[in-house]
Amino acid sequence: MTETEDGDVTNSEFVEDLSVNTDTNEIEAYDTGDLEAANYFVAGENNDPNRSPTLDSTFEVRVQSLSAEFDDDEITNDGDSTTELEIESNRNGYNLNVSADGDLDSDELYRIFNSSDTAEDANTIGNPATASASDGQGPFSVAKYASGVDEADEKVVLLGLGDEEADVDFQGIDADDYQFEFNVTDTEASDADSITTTELDREATFDQSVYTQTAGDIVEVTVDLEDTSDTFVQLGSDDAGFVDILRLEDDDDDDEVTFEINTRTLGTPDGTRDNAYNTEDDIVESALYDELDSGDLTLEDEDGNEYEAGDITEGDGADDAFEVYLDAIGLIDATEEDASQQLARPLQPTDYDIAANGNEIFIVNDDEETELDDEIGLATLDLTEPGVENIQTWTGPGNPADETENVSELVDTVTQRSDIAIDDQLVIQVEASGIYGQMVNQADNGFDGLEDGFNAQTINDLNSQDGVTLEVESDAATGNQDPTAIDFANADPNEVFVLVDNDNGQMFIVADTSADDAFDSSIEDGDDYSAELEYDTDEDNRFDFDTGTTDVFPYFQAGDENAQTESAEFTFQDREATFNNVNEDDEVQIANSETATISGETNVAPGSEVSVRVRSAQAVSPSFVETADEFEVNDDGTFEAELDLSGASVDDTATVNFRVAGNSIADSNAVIVEQTQDPATFEVSDLNPQEATATAGDSVDVSATIENVGGQEATQSVALTLDGDELDTQEVTLGAGNSTTVEFTADTSGLDAGDYEHGVATDDDEATGTLTIEAADGSDGSDGSDGSDGSDGSDGSDGSDGSDGSDGSDGSDGSDGTSEDGTPGFGALVALVALIAAALLATRRND
Repeated sequence: MTETEDGDVTNSEFVEDLSVNTDTNEIEAYDTGDLEAANYFVAGENNDPNRSPTLDSTFEVRVQSLSAEFDDDEITNDGDSTTELEIESNRNGYNLNVSADGDLDSDELYRIFNSSDTAEDANTIGNPATASASDGQGPFSVAKYASGVDEADEKVVLLGLGDEEADVDFQGIDADDYQFEFNVTDTEASDADSITTTELDREATFDQSVYTQTAGDIVEVTVDLEDTSDTFVQLGSDDAGFVDILRLEDDDDDDEVTFEINTRTLGTPDGTRDNAYNTEDDIVESALYDELDSGDLTLEDEDGNEYEAGDITEGDGADDAFEVYLDAIGLIDATEEDASQQLARPLQPTDYDIAANGNEIFIVNDDEETELDDEIGLATLDLTEPGVENIQTWTGPGNPADETENVSELVDTVTQRSDIAIDDQLVIQVEASGIYGQMVNQADNGFDGLEDGFNAQTINDLNSQDGVTLEVESDAATGNQDPTAIDFANADPNEVFVLVDNDNGQMFIVADTSADDAFDSSIEDGDDYSAELEYDTDEDNRFDFDTGTTDVFPYFQAGDENAQTESAEFTFQDREATFNNVNEDDEVQIANSETATISGETNVAPGSEVSVRVRSAQAVSPSFVETADEFEVNDDGTFEAELDLSGASVDDTATVNFRVAGNSIADSNAVIVEQTQDPATFEVSDLNPQEATATAGDSVDVSATIENVGGQEATQSVALTLDGDELDTQEVTLGAGNSTTVEFTADTSGLDAGDYEHGVATDDDEATGTLTIEAADGSDGSDGSDGSDGSDGSDGSDGSDGSDGSDGSDGSDGSDGTSEDGTPGFGALVALVALIAAALLATRRND
């Protein structure tokens, strides 16, 4: 067809004759391969078919186009090893040969285009012209060529293609640059594209090189992953006496896995994956609990032989390859033990490797030690010995016990005290370790309790485990009855609640003393209580799963001397308060001012919201009632309320009430005055000497001015101090605005050379300076040596015996700690403080 007009062919050129099948009257199949790209039509003799047809009766012969392109220029050969291949053409139903310049064989090419199947299962064809898409496999209908086809081992064929777009997978393909050639089997259409495969640079970086935690508690581990979303990790070793293999997977796409290990339950007969491991956002699987060897994990010997359950059939036999692995490194005898019987007692204080593997292969070498095929990260879990350190009591504002579910918030609201006002919170701080894993195991909320808190029953359950006893009970019992105690067995969370600080080895037991059922009986004013925690041991036997000795603390040696106990004493008191500015008639004086201040002191917990109400006496007219209710008790137990009493008249009488939660705690008569007097305040000034130097053994005179800058007369104890410790005191009484000078004299015998802070202090103020002590003059020579004989006389008679002369007598003075006139000695204080410290240390060790 050479010319057209108005949709008709007006001119054409003859190409060639066609053969017609006389039986069917149809034109036989015609190969268009020799035709040029143009429009053609078929015409018959006698103008039938028409030699001048319309364009609708023509057909076009075109050159086939082909485009084949990978979505990525570079792809890893492991992990995320897929990329998208897009093939486009102006033809449908064609076949396409694919090769890689001989760098990849047909098996490798087949796996790239059909990763879900093995090359051994591939369909093979001889002539693609006689094949269809159904003869291939996978999204590209790929097939291999039969062995007799030219270059069959270097190419594959994609059958029955149109426009295609699907993933190809380079998993396991050698790292290299590849040029892919795409050739249509029956035309000259072709294309090529290149792609580079690289090896993954997998890395696993632990957030700590050494995780230090007390045995029996919880440890949190975070692993940063690079070039991978998962990794296998071996926890422990044959040297540590315990091994588990974990598969960690980043499930929230933050390139890290964070999980917790319960060092009390892991590996024990009662351990499960749920009570041994925990993760909030990722995936943790365990060979110990999840049978990872079923396809995911490869465990083998030095020669590459994979372990299988059937390798050990004697006795009970191995249940899986992991038990064969443990048997090979001597941690169990798989003929009679399973993987949960590696331990005689919970994980003990020692070092445990945490090693990350770049693949799934773990090896037992010829020395019967474990190896990772490709170690990509290493850390150490250092479990240390737990123990009982201290118990102390605090008080907090009266609230439900579970009002606060956060340790730091709780600490911000409580004050350390041993006197607890009834209706306030009692908070018992227990500094101890080695028990929080068991608490997680016993609690209904498991690992969540570390963040959300535990109910009282968790302590009750803990008391029946591992030789641990935690009791809070009265020091006195009535008749044959048990002493009143916190009811751990039955108290509700709003009555008794437990917050744990696992990282710092402490917990806080919070009891609402206003709750009826926090204690198993009523608590009364003046009752003395003890909080005690004991880790018990047996005289002869350690904790042991095999022997059934499980009622002792798992981490201590046998022997009663290894048990540990700590306790704290506290006393319950009724709430009370006293007022300042009380006159001789025991009336609180309140100014008739818009900013009248009422202050005082209370045993109600600091931070408690309280109120003060002033109500006029019955005979006062006009009457008045004013309330200040937006203030709290201060940290030191004082309070100060401000009210507008400008409407009251001088000499009006009233009643003042201190109130908590709407209830009156204390009241007093009051009188309205023109101006109240500020309480006495003793200030210290003019310390002399401020800076002084003395030779050891000399007396030092210290003086200071004490002034009462308050509005009322008072008596206070004024102290001479050395490095903050009281050395001597004087009682001083001063009226408002008055002052006096106090003087002290002290002996410096026994002080080592150096700088000391000396000072004079009152209840309200302190002035300090620096006292520098120099060693005695060394020119005395042998006399100084004689003096040491005298110091031996600190036992008594040796000093007075001092035939060595006056130096010996001086030694006797030094042992007494006072000068001849009874002056307090700095040296005596130092010696006393040292003696007390040593005694406390000895007591602590004995406990």
